[in-house]
Formats: sequence, structure tokens, C-alpha cells
Amino acid sequence: MTNMLVRCLVIFVAWVVSHTAVAQGQTYAVIIGISDYEALTYRSGDLRFADRDARQMVTFLRSKQGGNVPVSHIRLLTNRQATRANIQRALTVFQQAKAGDRVILYFSGHGLSDSFVPFDVKANSVTSLLTHRDIKSAFHASKATTKLCVADACMSGGMTRPQADSKIVARTLAGRVSDGSNVAMLLASRSTESAVEARRLEGGVFTHYLLQGLNGRADHNADGIVSIRELHQYVSPLVRKMTRGRQAPVFYGRFSDNLALAYL
Repeated sequence: MTNMLVRCLVIFVAWVVSHTAVAQGQTYAVIIGISDYEALTYRSGDLRFADRDARQMVTFLRSKQGGNVPVSHIRLLTNRQATRANIQRALTVFQQAKAGDRVILYFSGHGLSDSFVPFDVKANSVTSLLTHRDIKSAFHASKATTKLCVADACMSGGMTRPQADSKIVARTLAGRVSDGSNVAMLLASRSTESAVEARRLEGGVFTHYLLQGLNGRADHNADGIVSIRELHQYVSPLVRKMTRGRQAPVFYGRFSDNLALAYL
């Protein structure tokens, strides 16, 4: 009986400490969803649900599970708002973060092997793309302890590839897990794969199961916390099954398996 009581107290103290830590830190988020592109129509490549997925991500972040993030800390850009210039401007919010804080970039839209596609992309213009290097530079410039990039886009796994900015990438991902820093990329697909939307889910397959997991279904050990490991274990097989093996999510970076992403 005594041992059981001690174990219960240890679990309770751990729960309180982890929940208190989240309350102390601030979260800053840039949320992007582009279904309707300036140069496209639905027949030529527009998406159906990317903007909806972005708004659902904001709803999660504003909820208790997502950390009750203040609306003033969230930059939401959908469709025509999500120009390259506006995205670059929004990313500067990450510079407000201090040690102990968290920054999140969520992107849902078209992707290429080395970049994400903003609303106002121009044909044959590399400079009109939002490159993975742009994103990694924005993360590197932030002092936040936890940095998350969540991408529901084709070929998003390309973010794991070394690029010309290898020194920046190395510094961004080099935080030792033992010092409490975490840099994680939650990517919808491998670098050679498409990211699928499903009409019956009314959203991107990856985002659909990601949000299900964050809202509690991934809490395998029922401790009231969804860790990044639990989320991967929940999301990956469901995405593979739903897409009949055509899409495999990639969770990549330097982070503790116990990194908490949601509190129930």
C-alpha cells in the first residue's frame, strides 16, 4: 500500500511540474494554409482543405490541450494573405520568444523538394518560393527552447536534407536533448511523396490524424499528456493505411521522445 501511494505521488508531482512548465512558457505560432493559389484554379492544381486545416490548427492552439495560446501570439495567413512577403514578416514573431518558450510553424499547401509554395508564386521564379532555408533561418534566429515545424505538403520530407546553409541547419538542430532544447519537424510525407487530401475527412490526411492525436487519441498511456513519440505512433500507421502506403509521415530533429505536445 505504501509503495502504491509513493508511486501515485510521484506521478502526481510529475504531472504538476510538467503542466506548470507549460503555463510558464509562451508559445508563438505562424499558421499558414493555402487552398486557392493566385496562379491556379481547382482544375489546374488548387487544393480544397488547406485553409480549413490551418484554421483548425489555430483552434487547437487556442484550446486547453494546445496551451491556451493568446491570439496575439498567433499569425494566421490563409489563401491570398499568405504571400511570400507576408509569411516572411509573420516569421519575425519568433524573435519575441525567449528561453523556455516555444515557436511553431504550421504550413498546409503545395510543397516542393526544397521549398513551400506561397500564394503569389511566380512561374520560373525561384525567388518567389518560401525555401526550407528561409524557415530554418527563422528558427535559428529565435531563442525559443522548443521549435516545431509542422508541414502538410507534398515532398515536405525534403526539409531533412542538408542544404547549402548546412552550418545554419547544424546549429539549428544541434541543441542537445540533455539541455532541454527541442527542434522537431513533423512532416506529412517523404521527400519523394505527395501529401493527400481526403474528401471524406474534409482535410489533409496528415493534419486530420495529427489533430485527432493531439486532442487525446494518441495518449496511449493515459497520463493526460500527448508526447511526440505517442503522436508519431498514432499518426504514422493511420496515414499509411488511409493513403494505401503512398504517404509516410516523417518526424525528424533533435528532441526528447517525451517532448509534450498536448495536455488533456
